[in-house]
Order: sequence, then structure tokens, then C-alpha cells
Amino acid sequence: MSAQPIASPATVLIILGAVTAILSVPLLLRRVRPNCYYGIRIATAFRSERDWYAINAFGARRFILFGVTVAAMGLILDALPAAPFWLPIAGLLLALLLLLLTVRSIRRYAATLHFPDER
Repeated sequence: MSAQPIASPATVLIILGAVTAILSVPLLLRRVRPNCYYGIRIATAFRSERDWYAINAFGARRFILFGVTVAAMGLILDALPAAPFWLPIAGLLLALLLLLLTVRSIRRYAATLHFPDER
């Protein structure tokens, strides 16, 4: 008897994408106050409340796009009846690459903000 995997790569992608998109909605709606637990927590986001909300709203849009894309990849992978063995691995690696590009775009956006301090 062989061990069954806990979840298929397609299921992992679908869940990862859906959870990421759902958790991004409050950030997009600017409902999350500055904190050290939830949101885009980079140094520039903590300069002021204005920076926090701008960076988190921008990041939320990027993470929603990431989430929808990754979930769609999972649905496509799940719909393929006889996918080659390398396709799920490629899907997971592509999701990781998309995550890195998403974080990079948020950091680049944050570097362009020039709001004065609101002390």
C-alpha cells in the first residue's frame, strides 16, 4: 500500500490563490490599520499612516492578481487528465516566481512614495 499525498499540487495552488486573494481584500479596502501582524510589513510602510494605506492598497491589488492567477493555474492543472510528471512541479515553481515578482513590484512602488512625515 503506497502513501497518498495530503494534497495534490493543483489543490495547493487553488487554496493558496484563493486564500491570498481573500486576505488581500481588507487591505485593498484600507480597513487594516498599521500593525506588525497583517499587511505589507516593509519599513517604508511604517513611515506614516498615509504610506501604510497606499502601500497596502497597492500590494493588495498585486496579491489579488497573484491569487487569481495561481488559483487559475491550479484549476487548469486539475482539469488536465494525464499531465506529465513535470507539469505540477513547473506550476509550483511558476507560482513561486510570481510571488517573488509580486513582492518586488510592491517594494519598487514603495520606494517611489515621497509623502512627507506625518508626525
